[in-house]
Amino acid sequence: MSRKPQKKGGGIKLAAAAGVAAAFLGGTKPGHAVTATLTGVFTGGTAGCHKLERLWEDAGGSPAQAETAASVAMAESGGDQYSTEHNTNGTTDRGYWQINSVHGAQSTYNPKRNARAAVAISGDGSNWTAWVTYDNGSYAGRC
Repeated sequence: MSRKPQKKGGGIKLAAAAGVAAAFLGGTKPGHAVTATLTGVFTGGTAGCHKLERLWEDAGGSPAQAETAASVAMAESGGDQYSTEHNTNGTTDRGYWQINSVHGAQSTYNPKRNARAAVAISGDGSNWTAWVTYDNGSYAGRC
């Protein structure tokens, strides 16, 4: 079902299907696309350091390790949610933190699950040796 913009009070009122309450959005112009996200909620896509730090913390990671975690993710995936590396040993690395397929369902493109896997595999940021970019130092200074 589609949403029909209706001019009201200098903004656009979006009438949502199936009885969902309409949201009033001020400052928009008729015919312009509106993108809305919940404050503080990151749902995926390309991410920079700040979003990766927040994702790490939202997944239960230590705030003290958030910058290192984001730096590792930037070095591993460039902040690309769908980053994929097919390894010569037949395994596949997936997502922001390039979680290897040997970790089963933890190897996912789902942002929060990928971050949770990084938290678990790294011992909440106390052991990054599973990440080549940490071992070779290329993560340093990314964030």
